[in-house]
Amino acid sequence: MNRTILCSSVLLLSCAPEANDEPEIIHLEAREQLIRLSVDLRGIHPTETELKAIETHPELYDDFVDRYLEDYRLPERVRQIFNRKFLTRTNDNYGFSHPDYSDGEIGRSIGEEPLRLISYIFENDLPYSEIVTADYTMANPVLAKIWNLDYPEGESDWRPARYQDSRPHAGILSMSSVWSRYPSMGGNANRHRANALSKMLLCNDYLSRPVVLSRAAVDQLTIDPEDAINTNSSCQSCHSSLDPLAAHFYGFFPVNEEEMMELYWPEREENWRMYAEKEPAYFGTMTGNITELGQLMGEDTRIVDCAVKTVMEGLQQREITDWDWTEYHTHRDAFIGADLSLRYLIRSIVTSDTYKIATSNNKEIMDHIPSVKVVNPYQLSAIMADITGFQWNFGGIDALTNNGTGIPVLLGGIDSTNVSERNYLPSVGLVFTQERLAQAAGWDVAVHDLDPNRTADARMLKFVSPQDTPDSNPEAFDYQIRELFLRVRGIPLADDATEPQELMKLWKQLHSVEASPTKAWAGVLSAVLRDPAIITY
Repeated sequence: MNRTILCSSVLLLSCAPEANDEPEIIHLEAREQLIRLSVDLRGIHPTETELKAIETHPELYDDFVDRYLEDYRLPERVRQIFNRKFLTRTNDNYGFSHPDYSDGEIGRSIGEEPLRLISYIFENDLPYSEIVTADYTMANPVLAKIWNLDYPEGESDWRPARYQDSRPHAGILSMSSVWSRYPSMGGNANRHRANALSKMLLCNDYLSRPVVLSRAAVDQLTIDPEDAINTNSSCQSCHSSLDPLAAHFYGFFPVNEEEMMELYWPEREENWRMYAEKEPAYFGTMTGNITELGQLMGEDTRIVDCAVKTVMEGLQQREITDWDWTEYHTHRDAFIGADLSLRYLIRSIVTSDTYKIATSNNKEIMDHIPSVKVVNPYQLSAIMADITGFQWNFGGIDALTNNGTGIPVLLGGIDSTNVSERNYLPSVGLVFTQERLAQAAGWDVAVHDLDPNRTADARMLKFVSPQDTPDSNPEAFDYQIRELFLRVRGIPLADDATEPQELMKLWKQLHSVEASPTKAWAGVLSAVLRDPAIITY
């Protein structure tokens, strides 16, 4: 075990050494570091070639970081990280329809609009502030048709596009998807929307603030809510900044339920005068429209702070608190120094000492930093597909990531509606689903690889034939089983490991039932694919 003594500035708050008892930080081994990096950035395990390279030359870690930062799978991981804040992947079509597309296609497309802007910013290395200053939205052919967007003719993927209903463009501030996800009408006066925006981009939830109301204030609220909000000091502690922020969104404000499916009314931008009577402003600075709001937000250091916290929490699977002050500011400085480049922010995080920690004898450190991470539904689906070539589809849709199936929540993920916080601990639902997934994938691989008429390369069973048995060819069985574990774990079995012999016994027991090599190997494969290394890293 490569053991490293660490008490760097990253961990100064918790690393103050006691007399003759300096805390010891144990870093992940080289292979483990690369597995963690690959799963976090690409959603899959590294190849054995990559693992051998890092094992031989650990100094190549930063080179792998740079390579993975250019990987085509990373933009999807960025979308997953930011959906934890935006919560737009609900699969809800919000009543929109089109004869060319199913409700599911429309719902999935609507949920992607703000997330595609994030990944577009990432892929083109634009400043993160573009999230509220972009003079365009992102669309695919589905959104282009249902919302009549100015979308590039002949394109079929996600591309910059523009609304044609006279709305000002300001990144996600002007997206129909965002205000469909966070509706408001009547006495709410866009406050729901203002708080949603504050949570997404400023990491500030007005509803989490402690507010103490006297009995008289409660009575006042029941009689005349707006008067109470405008005159009571407890109410004003939130509403003095919330209501001016909410006043920007009356162009998206329906006045009755029949209008909920409409998009934008430019003539209603001044309707704040009829409701909360708070002029549009951003924390004391008056604004004229959403575009000016976006410009102010893009210059606000709080949007930077929230982006750093969002990415750190998404990659480190933990809540960032005051305990992380030193490390947080290290990444924040790197982010600002790189002109708000998300790519550079991610690089700063995954090359830090904290990111590579395996364990520590310092309890305070281990209370804050997880030594083992748990895959999310997207990662589990991608890892299993990469290893086995199998994807668990229901009606052509990935069962592990489609919120309509309910499986993402069972796996500890979120559905962006009823469940908005991930579970970072292995659960019964996760292990149960892994078992069923392993059985389905194991059978699929066995049928494919042992097919006598197969023309494609074997996926996993590359060193045995249907005619081989543990008795006739024990060397091939031993080698094959070791290779299966290597592919799943990324770490070779020890020479004296008992797994090969145990799984040969399992193969014999299964084969004795129907004399079917396919079913016997399916059982072995399903056992290997239930290894904890599939769901943890």
